[in-house]
Amino acid sequence: MYSRVMPALAERGYETLALDLLGYGRSDPRPTSWSMGDWADSVAAALQAVGVRTPVSVLGGHSGACVAVELALRHPVLIDRVMLDGCPLLTPELAATFAAMGRSSRPAPLADGSHESLVFRTVRTTFEHYLPGFKVTPQTIEFLWPAMIDYLETDFVSSAPISAAYNLANTLPAVRHPVLLLGARTDTLAAHFARAGELLPAAAQHFFPGDHPLHEPSRAAEYAAVLANFLDGTSSQAGTV
Repeated sequence: MYSRVMPALAERGYETLALDLLGYGRSDPRPTSWSMGDWADSVAAALQAVGVRTPVSVLGGHSGACVAVELALRHPVLIDRVMLDGCPLLTPELAATFAAMGRSSRPAPLADGSHESLVFRTVRTTFEHYLPGFKVTPQTIEFLWPAMIDYLETDFVSSAPISAAYNLANTLPAVRHPVLLLGARTDTLAAHFARAGELLPAAAQHFFPGDHPLHEPSRAAEYAAVLANFLDGTSSQAGTV
């Protein structure tokens, strides 16, 4: 997700470390009983295990934003700044939907052959969800291959029940570190941006026009510039950066 942004940050003098959360990508599977707090503790352990000089600034998006908040609350001495890209302030209805999602069974062979395209179709509809108007073209299909690998490596295990059990609205106001709130017009959590600002009125804010820069390789430098502006300490007060 951040592979194009990391070189842009490196050009600005920042060293970055991108972790696969337990149960995602090429990380180890996570235990059946797991929480946002457990993820935060595992990230703290990973930072210490690889010898990262602390404190560090943490960036998390969507569910990762919840992990970043928990990391700041549970391990405050490890963190100096917090960047939250999309805050999932779930409605009761959405939380109930997430809670009902658990382990999806591996696809069995079906007579109509639909199992053969399941992974491609799932990833394509995910992109359509996050990027309104997304179409598969010779250019955009290149985005799907690594996402398909990630999907397969989760072993069809959903993290939605973990998100459903976490109330970000209760924990977000407790963060005492400098915070940058990020959002984008077409992001699925765009409607939550204003509410997050109300919960953290001292936070710096940046709302991207159009689609999210993380989904557009040509905008990696734009995204990195906003992060660097905050990390440099030039936008630590409330308002737009």
